[in-house]
Amino acid sequence: MQVLQGNGEIIRALRKIPKLQAFDKRDLRKILGCSQILKYGPGETITREDEPDQRIYFIVSGKVRVTRQGVEIKVLARTGDVFGEMRLLSVSARTSSVSAIDETVCLATDVAAMENLRKEDRVAFAAIYYMVMAEVLARRLKETSDELTRVREELQRLKTATGLSGTVGSA
Repeated sequence: MQVLQGNGEIIRALRKIPKLQAFDKRDLRKILGCSQILKYGPGETITREDEPDQRIYFIVSGKVRVTRQGVEIKVLARTGDVFGEMRLLSVSARTSSVSAIDETVCLATDVAAMENLRKEDRVAFAAIYYMVMAEVLARRLKETSDELTRVREELQRLKTATGLSGTVGSA
């Protein structure tokens, strides 16, 4: 992992994250006070399952693999994709591991450091992060619902093919 330096370079990286484009340079500097821009090489571990981590991560560039108990859950590759967001809701250890697939740059924001901001800055900062959280959870809920529908359809197809009766999801 390499920490990127230089405010100009970092501000340009932050401007690539869609949710942060509405911030002016002053606000972005406040975010930087709680954040680092981190660069990971291919295969490098970013977070480990069951380990504590105070940060929420935004992908600036690159691609990461999310795994739980060694099983791939998903690949995140869009600028602005978020992982570690459950840290906003809970102080528990990481529920999954994340590793870089190729060279990856992330904005890593220390959630605990947000508490050191002035109250008005903390409220604005939290509003943006909770908006991001709501969007992430809504997208993941839709993905989970879509997957559940696919699984139920496949189970029903298998029941029909094997001559078992009943519909999936009924008692």
